[in-house]
Amino acid sequence: MMNFEEKPIEFWKAILGEVELKLSPMVFKSLVSRTTAEIDEKGELLVLCEDDFVKNNVEKRYNGVIEEAAEKLANRKVPFKAIVKKAAAEKSPAVPVANLGPLFIQTKSPEDAIRDKQKKSNLSPKFTFENYIMGKNNNLAYAIATAVAQRPGELYNPVFIYSGVGLGKTHLIQAIGNEIIKNKPGMNVVYTTGEAFTNELIEAIKNGKGSLGKYTTNDFRNKFRKADVFLIDDIQFVIGKEATQEEFFHTFNALYMAQKQIVITSDRPPKDFNSFEERITSRFSSGIIADIQAPDMEVRSAILRTKRDLMGHNISNEVLNFIAENVTTNIRELEGAYMQVITSAMAAGIEPTRESAAAALGQNIRNNQKRNINVNDILKAVCAYYAVKAPDIKGKRRTKDLVIPRQVAMFLIKEMTDTPYMTIGDFLGGRDHTTIMHGVRTIEEHVSKAGKIHQDIVNVKLTLAE
Repeated sequence: MMNFEEKPIEFWKAILGEVELKLSPMVFKSLVSRTTAEIDEKGELLVLCEDDFVKNNVEKRYNGVIEEAAEKLANRKVPFKAIVKKAAAEKSPAVPVANLGPLFIQTKSPEDAIRDKQKKSNLSPKFTFENYIMGKNNNLAYAIATAVAQRPGELYNPVFIYSGVGLGKTHLIQAIGNEIIKNKPGMNVVYTTGEAFTNELIEAIKNGKGSLGKYTTNDFRNKFRKADVFLIDDIQFVIGKEATQEEFFHTFNALYMAQKQIVITSDRPPKDFNSFEERITSRFSSGIIADIQAPDMEVRSAILRTKRDLMGHNISNEVLNFIAENVTTNIRELEGAYMQVITSAMAAGIEPTRESAAAALGQNIRNNQKRNINVNDILKAVCAYYAVKAPDIKGKRRTKDLVIPRQVAMFLIKEMTDTPYMTIGDFLGGRDHTTIMHGVRTIEEHVSKAGKIHQDIVNVKLTLAE
């Protein structure tokens, strides 16, 4: 039996040990573990939380499992109260002023140092292996990624991961970078996208080789060729850009010869890069290639449950399963649909149900059959919804009233017919496939935010289902 009044911190650590066994790793790490405890003047156990989000979850969602663990350890009921309060920092030994150095420079904490390196490397801290849901659709890519993060430059090099849009390529490649920064801080990790790589090169060429104070071609080459780990996302955006391809080839060669880790992602396998030089695609094939398939029902449900637990929403497994059954395209749209269901229920002041979810997603539970849709059907539906003409959608004008309908048409054609980008480009007025990819990605970003354009997509789909 433990006495929590005498040693509240030790008692709380013991509680966390019990609770960890009963919660998902993501929930425990992101919420419950971010707490500590102390005793107030009344002898009550106070759980100190970093912010209101953690406090609300500890108080309302996980209070039962915490109380059970506390009673087990103390052999009696242990009342506790969650409050927002930072834990007091442990005092460091006093350092003589003479030893502090100029301006009393303060050493950064390890967490701050990691965040600084992530920012410098252009990585988002939200993409980690811990919150990446693994299933049959992505287990090979995940296994390769984790192995590379543990031993960069030693096992698999280069690594080429490909999949359709919204299936987790960016999450996985950034997770590699974040894991290396955390465990191997001495390594120089550089993350970029094919589009950003191209834009940086254009800026460097424009500034010339000797422009004082400006980003030059030498700066560009030093940035990428001095990387220990080079992560480039969506390499397909480099296709057709001769100068960028040339620069990428030399960067790749320099890093490969120096045995630096290279990880590449794309929306297609290397063999489908018809416009890429063979000397580049052959480099891709010299390493290991893995694909990510669309997630199956079980993985989609797991993704939604993880999101629910992380955000602390009150939504049943039954409703999550309904969303997972009806949104089968990609993870971005799946998460966008989840937010649409949650937002609609909150606005109505109700808990989400299958019926409210169906209404929010514009679906009919009793009639979920899809008719065969072709590109002309989709274009006609988009034009009718936005009150524009098909020749204008296919034309060159880029006025505001045409750009969104045009990109919505690109997105829906790709999603509902799986037509290749080049074919969509030909259908929509002879546009380059990279333009189509950009349009699809733009709409995907809007869809994930569950705003007006997401609702437009739902409405157009409804007209196609009639």
